[in-house]
Amino acid sequence: MKIAIIGGGLAGTACAYVLKNAGHEPVIFEASDSLASGASGNKIGLYNPRFTAQKDKVAEFYSSAFFKALEVFEKAKSEIDWNPCGALHLINDEKKQKRFPKTVESWEWSDQDMHLVSATEASKISGIEIPNDALYLPRSGFVSPAKLCTYYAKDVDTQFNQKIENLEDLECDAIILACGMGAKHFYPELPIKPVRGQVTYVQSEGNLQNLKCTIGYGGYVAPSLNGVHCIGSTFQRWLDHSDLLDEDNDSNIQKCVQNLPVLDREYKITDQKAGIRTTSKDHMPIIGQIDQINGKIPVFISTAHGSHGILSSLAAANILEGLINNKENQIDSVVTVKHF
Repeated sequence: MKIAIIGGGLAGTACAYVLKNAGHEPVIFEASDSLASGASGNKIGLYNPRFTAQKDKVAEFYSSAFFKALEVFEKAKSEIDWNPCGALHLINDEKKQKRFPKTVESWEWSDQDMHLVSATEASKISGIEIPNDALYLPRSGFVSPAKLCTYYAKDVDTQFNQKIENLEDLECDAIILACGMGAKHFYPELPIKPVRGQVTYVQSEGNLQNLKCTIGYGGYVAPSLNGVHCIGSTFQRWLDHSDLLDEDNDSNIQKCVQNLPVLDREYKITDQKAGIRTTSKDHMPIIGQIDQINGKIPVFISTAHGSHGILSSLAAANILEGLINNKENQIDSVVTVKHF
């Protein structure tokens, strides 16, 4: 089948990757002149599941997404700057004190994939002094979302500077909307909202040079990539622009230092990036068939991936491939699919 994919970010390129491997002919239509031109364009992106206390359908979705992504990362390796350095998630408030132990118990991952560690153990793992106990995922880490998009779209027909106004103009067997907030152009009733986020890149210096794994604390900091660390991220539901804000850099660094006092110093900012994430009311992606054009061309959607898009976009692509190939039983056993 020839499948038109609107959008060249993580959601769109992941669909192209999965569908091409399944024997289809995906074509990416990207409104800008490059892949990952929006929120998917960060140099460093952490991949972690969305943690829940119970093993519900949200947990099943992100657990499956995590391990499926690892399979892809193993193949791509250096092409996507993959660093499976591990991730510490600090237990720095009462909610996490209650949730994380329940997560470990109910998710039933092996100790090699998830376990709790003391502040002392966390300090040894990370290479810096950690003030809190933590949830530790040894196989988590970071990739370059921008390079991951390039990897996904390898050998895929990609048409740049193509802003699609009318879906009926597309000559194809199926359509996938993977254009974030842009999906509202076609379906204004979609229950999605923009959330602005800005990350800050700083030069590796001081104790930060010793950091060996990613650390989450409500924000996050990653180990060095080519002498630069990524610190993020703001989460602004009230903003829908990608203009760079100096105060956001200050906020990112301040939050990092508040949670990791050993990193307190003046940092040289080397770069910064702001983007617009797309989210839904329940913070879960919207995945499924949304329409049918002229009674014969199905329109699917993959959007609202929020801050977990590295994992959820690939999971969504596999779900849509299942829908396109009528693998209903396989889908229902893995995740709840939203239909409109």
